[in-house]
Amino acid sequence: MAFIEKQRHGKHAYYYLVKSVRLSPTSVKKVRVFLGRQVPGHDELQTRFAELERKAPKPYAARWMPKELAERVEDLRAAALIFKGLPGENLPKDFLVRFTYNTNAIEGNPLTLRQTALILADGIAPQGARTQDVVEVLNSKDAWEFVKAYRGPINRRFVCRVQHEVTKNTSCRIQGAYRDGEVGITGAEWKPPKAADVPSRMEAIFKEYSAMKKSLHPVELAAWLHNRAVQIHPFTDGNGRTARLLMNLVLMRARFPPVVIEVRNKEQYYRMIEEADHGRRGPFARFLASELLRQYARTEE
Repeated sequence: MAFIEKQRHGKHAYYYLVKSVRLSPTSVKKVRVFLGRQVPGHDELQTRFAELERKAPKPYAARWMPKELAERVEDLRAAALIFKGLPGENLPKDFLVRFTYNTNAIEGNPLTLRQTALILADGIAPQGARTQDVVEVLNSKDAWEFVKAYRGPINRRFVCRVQHEVTKNTSCRIQGAYRDGEVGITGAEWKPPKAADVPSRMEAIFKEYSAMKKSLHPVELAAWLHNRAVQIHPFTDGNGRTARLLMNLVLMRARFPPVVIEVRNKEQYYRMIEEADHGRRGPFARFLASELLRQYARTEE
């Protein structure tokens, strides 16, 4: 959207017609047309606006999201400018509770939302709860805090640390390192690569991520990284929880708020992952964008 900008040079004010164009996920260019020392009338302003449109470069386009959806999430990003760097205290107060409950429930943790909230608030285990279920709640908080504060590259060391935070002090056999055996994904046709191939497959993902973040829309990039991580299934346990944390890190680095994949959408969520396993990246990217809008965008009554 174009706007009129006033600049003062010496004793005089000058006016410009300005438009900001996003050229990539990390680059925005301002294009200006000089209007003079006074704002022109309507007809002249329309002529200058047409000149501005001719001068403006074409903005980068989303690859897997329709234009309208991409524009709506960009509006959300613009409205979320309070999220400076990585969101911290600006998140909704119940975010960590909702994120922890849902990310664990997707993997079969039976604790309720209320029990999860009590554990996070008071550190008290509900009567009759399994120790591992309680530990997973505490781990989720530690993992979230680690990811939220992380500023380094997305690489093997970082991803393994995230998985370690997710699985520490549980029955997971290998914590903080790639798996050494073969795994299957319950209910899915996709067969993850052999353990011997995991390190090279993950390195390929890290390199591809570094290249794709320069051109791919951040919401699509977050969806892509999530899908590739669960597709490789690099760990003996904690793959889904790790992937959802990586997804949110990508969103937050692009100044989007983090998203909660809700357990009530588990069937749809798994279906979108299976679509991605077959090379169809669009469904999960659109699902993620829609969830962002549903959870954060205000709608008129």
